[in-house]
Amino acid sequence: MFTLYHFRPILPALIALMATATAQNLTPQLIPLPKTVTMGQGGLALPPTTRIIATHKDLEPLAKVLAEEIFLSTGVRLATTTGKAAPGAVVLQLDPTLKGEAYSLEVNNAATVKAGNYHSLASGTVTLLQSLRVINNTLAIPRMKIADEPVYAYRGLLIDLSRKYHSPGGIEQVIELCRMYKVRYLHLHLTDDQLFMFPSTKFPQLGKTNQEFARFEPGSMPHIEPYSLSDLKGLEQYAKERGVYLVPEIDLPGHSGRLIADAQSVFGIPGNGSTVNIASPKTLEALTVLMNEVMDVFQSSPYVHLGADEVGLGGLDQTPEYKEAQAKFGVKTVHDLYCKFIADLHAIVAKRGKKAIVWEEAWNPGGTFPLPKDTIVMAWTHGRNPADIVKSGYPVINAMWTPLYIVRGDKRPLDFIFNWNIPMFGRGHLGDDNFTTLTETNLILGTQMCSWENAENIEIQSLRDRLALVSEKGWNPTAKGSLADFKTRLTHTDPILDKLVNPISIEVKGSFTHDENTFADPLTITLVPRVKGLTLKYTLDNSMPNDKWKPYTTPIIADQTVHLRAGLFDAKGTQQGHLVGSWFNRKITIKPNLATGKPVSVGPKPDSSNGNSPKLAVDGKADNVDSYWDGGAAPQWLQVDLGKPQPIELINVITYWDGSRYYQLTAEVSLDGKTWKKVVDFSNDTAPATSAGYSKKFPKTQARYVRVNMLKDSANPSVHIVELIVE
Repeated sequence: MFTLYHFRPILPALIALMATATAQNLTPQLIPLPKTVTMGQGGLALPPTTRIIATHKDLEPLAKVLAEEIFLSTGVRLATTTGKAAPGAVVLQLDPTLKGEAYSLEVNNAATVKAGNYHSLASGTVTLLQSLRVINNTLAIPRMKIADEPVYAYRGLLIDLSRKYHSPGGIEQVIELCRMYKVRYLHLHLTDDQLFMFPSTKFPQLGKTNQEFARFEPGSMPHIEPYSLSDLKGLEQYAKERGVYLVPEIDLPGHSGRLIADAQSVFGIPGNGSTVNIASPKTLEALTVLMNEVMDVFQSSPYVHLGADEVGLGGLDQTPEYKEAQAKFGVKTVHDLYCKFIADLHAIVAKRGKKAIVWEEAWNPGGTFPLPKDTIVMAWTHGRNPADIVKSGYPVINAMWTPLYIVRGDKRPLDFIFNWNIPMFGRGHLGDDNFTTLTETNLILGTQMCSWENAENIEIQSLRDRLALVSEKGWNPTAKGSLADFKTRLTHTDPILDKLVNPISIEVKGSFTHDENTFADPLTITLVPRVKGLTLKYTLDNSMPNDKWKPYTTPIIADQTVHLRAGLFDAKGTQQGHLVGSWFNRKITIKPNLATGKPVSVGPKPDSSNGNSPKLAVDGKADNVDSYWDGGAAPQWLQVDLGKPQPIELINVITYWDGSRYYQLTAEVSLDGKTWKKVVDFSNDTAPATSAGYSKKFPKTQARYVRVNMLKDSANPSVHIVELIVE
C-alpha cells in the first residue's frame, strides 16, 4: 500500500475527496492497455495550485502540452515550471535506465512520469492524462504504478494530403489523435497525380496546376496551393512536442502526374503522364535536390517514404536516356532501371542518416539492382507475398488494405479489427477476408492504418475508434478482454479526444445503417460550441470558410448526403481554433438498367481483377465509385450479355473518377457476339472523367451483346469501370 502525502495541510474538502475516491473504482480506463498496472488505494488530489514540473529544460514543451490538454479535457488549469521533483506535483523526468519506448508512471506522493527520452516520456503523459478524474470538482489521479512499453516499434497512420486539401489545423487534429493513442508515426502522403503539396524553393513551379481530387464530395477549393515552409515547419514542431514523428512521402517514380505537369522538361517521359524519367541523370539530380529540401523540413523523423507503387513505365524504352543507361549500367529491362532508381533514392536518404520505406512493389531481392537490405517494405495489397518478403530478410510493416485501409465507405468495423492481429496480412478488399499469417515475426516492425482520398472533415470521424484499436494491437497485442471491454474504455478516452480536437461538439440523433455515417431516415445534427462569445458558422458543401457559410441557429435536418464543416469566428470574422466536420451519407439508391446483373466476360487477357470483379461493373451502384471493375493494363474489354436481342439507344460507361484522370474507350454492339458495330467512340477524349461517365445516345439498334473497349487510363496502367449503363 502506498502512503498518501500532501505538500500542504490536508483541508477538509480534500479529506472528503479522498474518502470519495477510495470508495469509487478509480481503475484507469486506458487505451492502449499498459503492460503492467499495479493499483494502490485511493487517489492523489491535484488542486489548482498543483504544478507540472519539467525536471529538465528540454521537457518544458511537453509540460506545456500536458497542461493545455488537462485544461481542455477537465477545465482545470495547472501551472508549469522547471526544477526538481516536489511532493504533490506532476513530475516529468528523464531516466536513462529506461530504454527505447519504455516509460513508467508512479502515483504516490506525486504523479511521476519517467522515460529515457522525450518521445517515450510523451507516451507516459498520455497515460497520465487518460487516468485523470474530476471528483467533487477537484482533479485526482488513482495511486498506482505502471511499467509499460510497446511490443511493435512502428505504429503508424497515413493521411492523403495530395488528393484532398487538409488545412494545417486539420493536420494538427490528426496529430492529437495519434498522440492520444500512442501512434508514433504520422505518414504524410504529400504528392500524387492530383496535388503536389510540398513547397519547393528550388522548383517553385511545382504545385502551380494542382487539381484537387473531386471523386467523392465537392472540393474544398481554392485551397490547392502547396503548403508554405512555415506551415510544414510549424507542423513538424507541433508533432515533435507531442511525441509524434511526421514521415514525409514524395511518391516516386509513379503517381507523379502533378510533378511532371509542372516541370515536364525536368521530369517527364514523352507520352507518360504519371511516371518520372528514371533514365535521365538530370531527373535524379533534380530529385536529389528536392528530397534534401524535404528532409530539411522533416528533420526529426528517422524515416522517409519513397513511394514506388503502381509504376507505369510506358514510353521509357523509347527514350535516348534509356539506351544510354543500358550501355552505362548494364540495364536489361525497364524494370531493372526502376529497381536501380529506387536504390539511388535510398542512397539520397541514407546519406542524411535516415531509413527508407517503400511500398511492396519495390521489393526486388534477386534482381540486377536489388533493394538495399535495410529498406523497410510496407505491404499493402498482397501483390508481393509478405511471407516471401520476410523470408528474404527485409523488415516489413503491415499496412494491408484488409483491415487497415479507410477509403470513404470502404472500411472495416471494430469487430472485424478486434479479431485481427498484426502478423495477419490481408489479401485484398471489397469482401476478400482471407489472410496470410506469418509465423516468423521478428522482421515485422509493426502496422499502419491508411486513410486514402478522404477529406479533412471526415478524418477524425472515421479514425477515432479504429485507430485506437489498431494502436492497441501494436502496443499490447496480448491485451486481455472482450470487444465490449475495449468499447467501455473507449467511452472514457473518446470524450477526452473530442475535447482536445473539436471546439464544437457534434451531436446526432437518428439511426445509422451499417457504419457511423451511412443513414436512410433523416438525421438531426446539433452543434454545441465549447467556447462562449464567438459566432458558430457552418456549411454542408465541404467548402472551407467563406462568405457563404451560414450562422448556426437551429439543429440541422439532414435528409440527403451532407459534408459538414463548422467553425467559430470572432466579431471580425476571423476563425478561432480548429474546424470540425463529418460526412453523413444517405444510402445508395440502386437504379437497374438493361445491363444490371447480367453475365459479363472480359478479354483479351484473362480476368485478373481479384476483389474488383467484372460483376461490379453491372451491380447497379452507379454512384458508388468504390465499387468498380479493375481490368488491369489496357487494352482490355468488358462484355455484357443482355440475354436476348432488344433495341438499345444509349450506352453510358461510368469509369473511376478523381477530378484529373481521363480514360479513352469505345463501345460496340452485336447480335451474335461475332459481328460488331461501333456505336460509341471516346478514343481521343482527354477531358477529366466525372461521375456522369462517358455517355452517348445513338439511333435505336438491335443488340444482345455490348462490349466496352478500355484503351487508356491517363493516371496509371490499369483501367476501371464503376458501372455500365445500357438503355
